[in-house]
Amino acid sequence: MTDKSQITVYGKTYNIKTDLSAVNPQDLADYVNDKMHELSSSKTKPSTIDLAILTALNIAGELFEVKETVKQEMTQKKSGQKEEDQKARHLVQMVEKELSQIKSCRGAAN
Repeated sequence: MTDKSQITVYGKTYNIKTDLSAVNPQDLADYVNDKMHELSSSKTKPSTIDLAILTALNIAGELFEVKETVKQEMTQKKSGQKEEDQKARHLVQMVEKELSQIKSCRGAAN
């Protein structure tokens, strides 16, 4: 479902359409606005377009860091899962061996 919203970023109002149901568009706008104000507080005052590009690059950097962290965590999880699978297979083999020995003993006793 596409929602229409009106947001304000760096003093300018925008009418947007979004499919993001889990995220409030104004929260996104506030985040971008805060980032732009952080960058604009430097000694040199960049133009609004330069400020927007610098902000986009900073946010993209944050996104890439999060993606890399998630990727590393998924890799670690998969590695941990492989270890657990190996341990489980080993335990199954041990149980099967013991059951086989028990069956052999019962067969020899009969």
